[in-house]
Amino acid sequence: MTRGMAAPLLTAETAKSILEGHTHVSLDLGLSRVEVAIGDECVKLPGGAVVGLEDLRRIVDREDSVFFPEGGTLRQVSSWDGRFYKLVPTGGAPTLEIEGVRMHRTKDMTPDADAAEKVGALGISGGRVLDTCAGLGYTALEALRKGCDFVVSIELSPEVLRIARMNPWSRGLFTDGRVHLLIGDSYHLVGALLEGFFDYIIHDPPRFAHAGRLYGGEFYAEMHRALKAGGNLFHYTGEPGSRHRRVDVRKGVMRRLRGVGFRRLRYHEETMGVTCEKIGR
Repeated sequence: MTRGMAAPLLTAETAKSILEGHTHVSLDLGLSRVEVAIGDECVKLPGGAVVGLEDLRRIVDREDSVFFPEGGTLRQVSSWDGRFYKLVPTGGAPTLEIEGVRMHRTKDMTPDADAAEKVGALGISGGRVLDTCAGLGYTALEALRKGCDFVVSIELSPEVLRIARMNPWSRGLFTDGRVHLLIGDSYHLVGALLEGFFDYIIHDPPRFAHAGRLYGGEFYAEMHRALKAGGNLFHYTGEPGSRHRRVDVRKGVMRRLRGVGFRRLRYHEETMGVTCEKIGR
């Protein structure tokens, strides 16, 4: 996978449009449209990249993938480190899929709208934000749009960040000077941050089964310590429970948050997350 951020990106939808003869298409996953030159056997993209029409025919049924031209062929925006990561197009911002599991809500929802709802639940007005699980950066960038002063965003996986660098919707994560990106494990890094420094924390971890310690009381205590008095936390929990495993994630999360000192806990049905406050003078 190329490391550049400006590679033209093609989806099944883009391929179909070109094959149907449309010369104005999006090569940045819907953010803009450009003109391409279609020949008898290939299409020339802005910047000089050339893609064979036969290559486009091969991806018209790959609606769950994003591709970029390299070395005379099309390659998937994906990565591997023992787990398989890939970028998946949606009706809005693309989502990240890890081992077949999507990292954003995409049913009747786009990932950018998902981030807007989660950040909106905090009611951000200026201040400093900690984003514990950067992913593709949508929550961090949405916090900036909501008016925060800057964001410290933590991401564990270099593979996730490689894909983010290919994603035009993530560009601000690397180019906006108000985003301070840390690479490492939130479980350890949050404990190294200044006490009482943040006005808001957005905690949108992977599923409980994949990152259980990010749902634990020890980690919650560190987030509580990092918040200033009067600061607010949003914690995405996903579905409130599993009838098959008889595990109520939401109930356990709220109990542990309360146990480390958070108060005014509220579960938001629409965002499937909990907001709470650090009470103090």
